[in-house]
Amino acid sequence: MSSFEWKAMNINLHQQKLISNPLRMKIIFLLSERALTAKQVADELGKSAGSIHYHIQQLYKGDILEIESTNEYKGIIEKYYRAKANQFHLNQTDGVGGDEKQSSRGTILSLTKEELQSFQGELDELFMKYFKKTIKPDELTNDRDTYDVSCSFMKLPKEEES
Repeated sequence: MSSFEWKAMNINLHQQKLISNPLRMKIIFLLSERALTAKQVADELGKSAGSIHYHIQQLYKGDILEIESTNEYKGIIEKYYRAKANQFHLNQTDGVGGDEKQSSRGTILSLTKEELQSFQGELDELFMKYFKKTIKPDELTNDRDTYDVSCSFMKLPKEEES
């Protein structure tokens, strides 16, 4: 039994493009829980082995996945892949000294309408919790910086096999 934990990774624009696919995010999530072969991932997701193998190769070449171990089975070398992270932060700097001016957090989720409404409600509560801290002066007031925080929900096309 594996226990889930968040592992963050800074990524570039090319890697951002690689992970901006609902199927690839599912693969990453599975491989962040435990090392699996492409065939095992395909079985878990109910997808074709060829399609999953393609996506895993793209993620591996993009340095999102690593090979944790190999095993010879009936003359075939099985590769067990593991996700290097399950939370990704796009590197965006101001170009002067490398100071971080902006950071982003995001993922791709498959949600029902009810789950989306619940998520949005919880997000609104979180925004309100921190907004209240910004309007009430306290001993930390002088240590606070101001941030533009936003979250967008964009409906994506239905997941495709390839």
